[in-house]
Formats: sequence, structure tokens, C-alpha cells
Amino acid sequence: MLKKCLSVFITLAVLGSPLVLSECPGGFVHNGDSCYLFSILRVSWIQAMKFCEIYQGELAVIETEAEQLFLESYLNSTWKNANQTDVWISGTDLLVDGEWIWAKEGRSIDYFRWAPGQPDSASMNLGGEDCIELVRGSNFMWNDVPCQKHINFVCERPFMVSADS
Repeated sequence: MLKKCLSVFITLAVLGSPLVLSECPGGFVHNGDSCYLFSILRVSWIQAMKFCEIYQGELAVIETEAEQLFLESYLNSTWKNANQTDVWISGTDLLVDGEWIWAKEGRSIDYFRWAPGQPDSASMNLGGEDCIELVRGSNFMWNDVPCQKHINFVCERPFMVSADS
């Protein structure tokens, strides 16, 4: 066995092939090109954004149905505690009402999964509903809510691939 391992190591060294390491940081879950952190903290949208930045990420940016389905499946299968609630994602219309963007990049949102009747901007007395949550009670479909609401959140960061030579 040792001889076989040494042979593989020598072959890689001779060919000059880099060793490729791929991983998500501890506590993150890998899916596709991203790593996700499902936080049990309950904070405002702004606080959630700041938390994700500490981990070199951002609130989740859902760009495809496949990504939405992954998040739904993961949350439905793992979130059994009553304290695990709706979750923040990166979407907002804070800059221009009705123009939904991904906060960090400022890109328009192309894929939506709004719950029926959403977005509705119903809480005008609270300054409007300018941030997007995934609603636990409706299979994590999207809802616009006041950004001050305290709920859980999902951070996303790139799946890191590094080559050591």
C-alpha cells in the first residue's frame, strides 16, 4: 500500500500536476458552485448581510430553479426546530420600490419564486416590505417583508478550488 501511494506521489511530481483541493469551510454545505451556511441566528436583513460578509460570502442569491429546489429540500429535511423560521436571502428593492435586485452585486433578479399574491408591499406602516424571505410555512416560496424582521438566514459563498504546486 505504501509503495502504491509513493508511486502516485512520484508520478504527480514528475508530471508537475498540481494537487487540487476543494472544500467548503466548516459548517457550510456544498451544492454546485457554492457553499451554504444555514444560520440558526434570528437577525434583521442588514445584520444577516454583515454576518455573511464576515465569512466572505453574502446572503443567498437564488439564480435557478435547481438552486431553489436544493434550498427547499435542505431546509425541509433538516429544520425541525420551532426556532428555525423563515430565512433571509439577498433580494431587495430598497433602492427603487418594485425593482428587485441581489444586494451585493446590484444585479436585477431574473429568477423568482414568489408565493401567491407576492410581492405585495403590505406593511407600509413599517417603512415598506423591501427584503425577501423564504417562507417556511409555504415550502420556502418568496415573500417581501420589512427588513427589520428578525428571522434566520442563509449565507452563500463560492466553492473554493485551489491548486497547490
